[in-house]
Amino acid sequence: MTRALELALNGPVTGVNPQVGAVILNAEGELIGEGYHKGSGTDHAEVVAMKAALNGASKLPQGSTAIVTLEPCNHTGKTGPCAKALIEAGVSKVVFASLDPGDESSGGAETLRSAGIEVVAGFHAGKADRQARVWLTAAKHKRPFVTLKWASSIDGRAAAQDGSSKWISGE
Repeated sequence: MTRALELALNGPVTGVNPQVGAVILNAEGELIGEGYHKGSGTDHAEVVAMKAALNGASKLPQGSTAIVTLEPCNHTGKTGPCAKALIEAGVSKVVFASLDPGDESSGGAETLRSAGIEVVAGFHAGKADRQARVWLTAAKHKRPFVTLKWASSIDGRAAAQDGSSKWISGE
């Protein structure tokens, strides 16, 4: 998961799509593919990692595990559903950190389980949720993530009593 979280940081920071990273491991736990989501309309992290792991083959090696920072999506938008792509590629196990809060996109874990794939949800969720907090806030609460900085003097003012401006913040 650490590598997937690192990869996710390579993706663009947008309000529409989350930064997601994914790795594919073979049955021996060796890394055979990795990827991240490069932006709206491009392959999602799971698909990028699977394409690297498949290397032209139609199925992943038996016993392969996908590790993803966000629950694989379960809907068709600009790209197809990642849950379906993982099933079709023959993945045996999917481990993900954060649940997808989207109304349309969530449910990938259930789709994978229904197909007989072992699913581990919430692995390193705290770290992944912190890393994706801007997108998760927007997706869960239907509002932007806001950071506010307030600088005031010790008496709670933003300027001196006579109205003259003073430098009260180091940034």
